[in-house]
Amino acid sequence: MGWTLVTRLLSGVVLAIGLSLLVPLALSLLYADGSWISFLLPAAALALVGTGGLRVTRSSVRPTAYVSNRDVYFSVTLAWILAALLGGVPFLIEGTFASPIDSTFESMSGFTTTGATLLSDIQSETPSILFWRSMTHWLGGIGIVVLFVAVAPLLGVGAARLIGAEMSGLTQPRLTPRIADTAKALVVIYLAISAAETIALLAAGMPLYDSVIHTFGTVATGGFSHKTASVGFYDSLAIEAIIAFFMTASGVSFALYYLLYTRRRLDALLDRELLAYLGIIVAAVFFLWGVLVFEGTYENSAGRALRDSAFTVSSIITTTGFITADFDRWDTAAKITLVLLMFVGGCAGSTAGGIKVIRILIVFRTILQDIFRMIHPRAVTPLQLGGRVVPEAVRVAVLGLFAAWILVFALATFLIALQEELTPTSSITAVAATLNDVGPGLDQVGASESFEIVNPFGRVVLTVCMLLGRLEIFTVLALLSPAFCKR
Repeated sequence: MGWTLVTRLLSGVVLAIGLSLLVPLALSLLYADGSWISFLLPAAALALVGTGGLRVTRSSVRPTAYVSNRDVYFSVTLAWILAALLGGVPFLIEGTFASPIDSTFESMSGFTTTGATLLSDIQSETPSILFWRSMTHWLGGIGIVVLFVAVAPLLGVGAARLIGAEMSGLTQPRLTPRIADTAKALVVIYLAISAAETIALLAAGMPLYDSVIHTFGTVATGGFSHKTASVGFYDSLAIEAIIAFFMTASGVSFALYYLLYTRRRLDALLDRELLAYLGIIVAAVFFLWGVLVFEGTYENSAGRALRDSAFTVSSIITTTGFITADFDRWDTAAKITLVLLMFVGGCAGSTAGGIKVIRILIVFRTILQDIFRMIHPRAVTPLQLGGRVVPEAVRVAVLGLFAAWILVFALATFLIALQEELTPTSSITAVAATLNDVGPGLDQVGASESFEIVNPFGRVVLTVCMLLGRLEIFTVLALLSPAFCKR
């Protein structure tokens, strides 16, 4: 194990979190909300430890040093666990949560851009605490590892593999010849989208603090709001339209934005995954709208039904989790549709969770190909997607991940269902919402509820689900494999 690499990466994460805590610290002093001590103490301690770790390992790092896959998987997984543990410290000092399990759950939900919460009365918390809670979304959206490499590319050849292990999807992590430039390109795109949404929300009449909070949750596809009623609190068509647009935009691969901006590649808009992603959204919106109107859920308000359908579909498929309506009261067909969208997720290479649209397409095409081969056993039919042949290794990897996703989902649901107070629907959707990094589930963990009803054991299980979903299962499961301990 390359402990120098691990120590250096974790030191960078610790330092990054320590510096990030200065933002809510300044906000606490500005608002005079009394929470400044909750940020000052951990910020000073983390900055000191992180700086010390980087200095100690500086002379030990060699740019040409070999970085093994074990180093990569171990470093990335430990980085996210450490971020969740440290990110929850302000909640403990503030008294928001009394248990490290609860503070880690909330912090992990933030950094993994899940949006599941244990807070039943969100608005009772101080502005700076809620700002930090949402800021963890924004930091986790692009990935702590990516941000660290962008700001301080000190890991040499290990950086590319670290980013590749952390980034979601099948897209290549290297958009530019130098991996540091790739990370910086991702950050610039991320910042540009964030700035654009903040300005748009300000123009729609939302206060600056509220605009930044909801931008954090939207661009990161996280879903934390400082209002208990979430986006529904504003009851504004303009605000909902802006957030829905940016949620959908954030579910698109960042690589496409890069191609559009730097290379003027308009053909990127014809990307097969993007077209399928938009097609699923449109189809789901009109299906839900039809169900809600037909079942009389909205009585004679077809316009409101379309408005809530569009926002909810955009929120769920991008795994953001903002709400404007209590979809737990909708028809069964509508709720099943939303649960299926949780598993689909956004595009590969975006901040969204879920299995990803490209993988769903590959699984679907594999099924069609196998059926064709049953009828024409001698035919040579390579798997193609968008006119390109999908390598067999990629197809096998996708099918393996799909199987692992279902297996983890089943096991976690069984463990959560051991709590007798939870209904079967609550247990199933609690796991679906956390494993796919969505946030709200149904029934007792629905849109208008929190995860407070889940017992401590269940909270630990769901915290692990959030980590597995963010790192797409195999990165974490590799650490549990017997092969990990072998040379």
